[in-house]
Order: sequence, then structure tokens, then C-alpha cells
Amino acid sequence: MSKVLEVERANVDKIVLLSEKFSHIATELKAAVDLSIVIRRESPQSKHETILLWEKFLSQLFGYIKQRSKETKDNLLSGVSLTRLKLF
Repeated sequence: MSKVLEVERANVDKIVLLSEKFSHIATELKAAVDLSIVIRRESPQSKHETILLWEKFLSQLFGYIKQRSKETKDNLLSGVSLTRLKLF
């Protein structure tokens, strides 16, 4: 097998691994969302605590993405369309 094909195969394997990781993370995030809803429904007094936990999580996530993007000079979020995300 040529070196180019080996590199291509390694990249495909890494893409598959990344897809699997995102799938696992999505499953865990859905569970966190559902648990947040249950906690807030059962104890409205816990609403503030769940907000703080979500803020901390999102801050760490986006902070790390920003940090690594600066370090590698590769903006990981460039090209990501908020329209395609359909967040709102």
C-alpha cells in the first residue's frame, strides 16, 4: 500500500473515532439535560445551582476550544454555522 493511502486510511480512522466520541458525548449531554430538568422540577430552589453548573461546563468547554485554537493557530469553530446548528 502506498504511503498516501496509509495516511488517508489513518485519517479516516481518526474521523471515525472523533464521530464515536461526539456520539458518546451527545448521549451524556442529553442525560445531563434530562437530569437538570428533573432536578429543577423537583426542587425549584436548585435552579440557581443547575445554572451555575451549566455556566461552568460551557465556560470550560468554550474556553478550552479557544485556548487550543490559539495554541494551534487553527480555529476549531471557523466554518461552524449558527444557522446550521439551529440553536434557537
